[in-house]
Amino acid sequence: MEKLNVLIVEDEFLTADTIREYLLELGHGVSGMARDAEEALTILDQGATNMALLDLNIQGSRDGIWLAGTIKETYGVPFIFLTAYSDERTVKSAVETQPFGYLVKPFTKMDIYTALEVARQNYRQITQQSELKITVTSRDQPLSLKDHLFMKEKNLYSKVQVSDIVYVKSELKYIELYLQKKRYVIRHSLSDFLILMPAEHFIQVHRSYVVNKNYVDHIGANYILVSGTEIPISANRKEEVLNRFNFL
Repeated sequence: MEKLNVLIVEDEFLTADTIREYLLELGHGVSGMARDAEEALTILDQGATNMALLDLNIQGSRDGIWLAGTIKETYGVPFIFLTAYSDERTVKSAVETQPFGYLVKPFTKMDIYTALEVARQNYRQITQQSELKITVTSRDQPLSLKDHLFMKEKNLYSKVQVSDIVYVKSELKYIELYLQKKRYVIRHSLSDFLILMPAEHFIQVHRSYVVNKNYVDHIGANYILVSGTEIPISANRKEEVLNRFNFL
């Protein structure tokens, strides 16, 4: 069984601690425990989370449904909802965010085990359905910005210009290539893929992200805005990232 690093977002300490114990007993890790959305985002920015358990009703102005939407759009981590409420309205709002599971309190260790395995399998199937292969003309030397890749999907090869790649995100054993209007998922390591990219244009800003500097709109204290998407900058990479840009 592949170990998961699970983020627990739950504002009831006893419930959160019980979940933590269950996860450890099941052989998984805990990437962090958060009481509200802000704490959760801070933990997600560290890049160690590959599954999240989210209480629908958490402290603060931003609830679990808002957090789920942010996770889906920004982090791409599969998530499971935890709630004491199972009314039609709550379920409908939760389902719209496309969670990978839904647990109604109180739940047992076996309930959590089952939910995690189902979520993991569903995520794997979705990823594999869109999995693509990279075909390049040569791996002997890095590509240039004017070069292109061929992405294989089923029996069709699609030409993708290197210059059109906005940013790349690492997710489990896959990477996601984000273009302006399309996303590709491929079974490849981020480090190996980065070797192919022209170093003067592509920068690794986080253990899970590589960005095309030509699409950078703004640079903040601990994030970079790339074509409208906010991407975290790791503390240990910040100096290197800033040195790649000209400031006045």
